[in-house]
Amino acid sequence: MATKRILFRNANLIDGTNAARPGTTVAVEGDRISEVAPDAAVEAGAHDRVIPLDGLSLMPGMIQCHFHSHFGAFGDGVTAPSLGLEAAPGYLSMLAASNAETALRCGFTGAIGSSNAHVIDVSLKEAIGAGFVSGPRYLAGSREIVTTGEYSDYSNNRNFFMQLGSTGLTYATDGVDGWRLAARVEAGRGCDVIKISAGPGHGSSPAVDVMYPTIDELRALVDAAHTLGKRVRAHAPSRTSILECARAGVDIIDHADRIDDECVEAILDADATVVPSMLWSERFLDLAESWDHEAHYLAISEGFPESPTEVRRRISKVREDFEYTCEAMVSAARAGVRMVVGDDYGTPIMPHGDYVAELELYVKRLGIAPLQIIRWATRNGAELMGLGDEAGMIERGRLADLVVVAGDPTIDIACLADRENLRAILLGGEWIKDRLPSGAIG
Repeated sequence: MATKRILFRNANLIDGTNAARPGTTVAVEGDRISEVAPDAAVEAGAHDRVIPLDGLSLMPGMIQCHFHSHFGAFGDGVTAPSLGLEAAPGYLSMLAASNAETALRCGFTGAIGSSNAHVIDVSLKEAIGAGFVSGPRYLAGSREIVTTGEYSDYSNNRNFFMQLGSTGLTYATDGVDGWRLAARVEAGRGCDVIKISAGPGHGSSPAVDVMYPTIDELRALVDAAHTLGKRVRAHAPSRTSILECARAGVDIIDHADRIDDECVEAILDADATVVPSMLWSERFLDLAESWDHEAHYLAISEGFPESPTEVRRRISKVREDFEYTCEAMVSAARAGVRMVVGDDYGTPIMPHGDYVAELELYVKRLGIAPLQIIRWATRNGAELMGLGDEAGMIERGRLADLVVVAGDPTIDIACLADRENLRAILLGGEWIKDRLPSGAIG
C-alpha cells in the first residue's frame, strides 16, 4: 500500500516568519502541509513515511523575484546590444528551461520573470505547467517597454547604425496611447508581469534623476495592465522614477538605488514591493575598481570609448550610488517596505545558480538579520506572487513547497549556497531532490 503521509521528525523548523523551532514534526499529505506540531504531539499512522531529520533545518522554498530566464547564452554573458539577440530563439528557450531547473534545484520553488525576448517566459511557464520542463512556480515577464531614444532603445540610441529590425527584449513606444497599447499587447501574449524602463542607472551606470516616460504614459500603462489583471514592474533606480512609479501604482520597483523618505512613504501608501538586487552593483564595482584604466582605455556603458578619466568618474558615481543605497535600503526595510530577493543573474560575473550570494550581501554588507532576509526570500516573495495564503510559510493547509537544509540559515545564511547542503526539495509535495534517509513506515 502507498504511504499516506510524509512525516518530517525532529526538524529545526524555519517557518518563514518566526525564530527557528527545534524538535518539530511537519506532516505532508498530497500537495499540502497537513500538520505542524512538536514531535510528541504527532502520531505516525500505519503507512506514513517517517523521516528523522535529526535537527536538519526545514524551511519554505524561496522565491526568485527578478528572473531573466534566458540570460547567459554561452556562459560568458551578453554578446549582443539587446539581450535576446545573442542566440536563436530556440536555443534561448532551451537555456531558459535549464535556468529554471537550476533555480528549482537551488531551493527556489517560485520565480517572477523580468524582461525577456520572444515570449520565452510565457512558453517557459506553460512548459512547466504541462510537466515536461522542471522548474518553479512561475509568473511570466514581458518585453521591457521603453521610450524612444533612451538607453535601452537600441533602434534609436547610439546603436542606431546597426539597423536592428528586432530589439530582442525591448519594445519602444511613445505617448499615452502607445504605452496603453504596449500593456495590452504584452498581456495578450500571456505575460503576467509587464516590465517598463522608468529611469537610467543601476549596476554599471549612475542613476541620473530623470524619468523616461511621462507621468501620463506611465499611468496609462499601469491602468491598462491592472484592468487586465496584470502586474507592472519598473526598472527605477532614480529618485524621480521611484517616486512616480509608486504614485502611479507600479507593483514592483526594481533596484530603487536612490530611494529616500518620500519614496518610502509613497511605496508604503501604494503597497508596492522593492527588489533591491544589489549584488550586480557590488560585483561590478569589485571588478571595475580593479581595472587598469590607462592600459585598457575601455568603455563601460554605451559601447563608445571613454577616456580613462571619464571611466573613473563614472565608476566613482556608481560607487556613490551603491554606498547611498546600502544605507537607504536598510532605512526603507526598517520603515516597513516589503522587500524581496532577485537579481540580474546570467551575466559573466553573476551566473545563474549564484543566488544565495545576494542574500549574504544583505546580511554581511547591510547588517540585516538572516531571519529577515529569509522572510524576504520566502513569505514576501510568495505574497508578491499572489500566493500569500498558499506558500512562503510552513503551516497547516499551505502548499508543501519545502527545503531541507544541513545547517541553520538563520545563523549562517551562507549554508544555503552549497547545493550539497540542500538535502531535499519538494514542490507541491513532489520530490525534486531526496537525499534523506528512507525512513520507517508507520
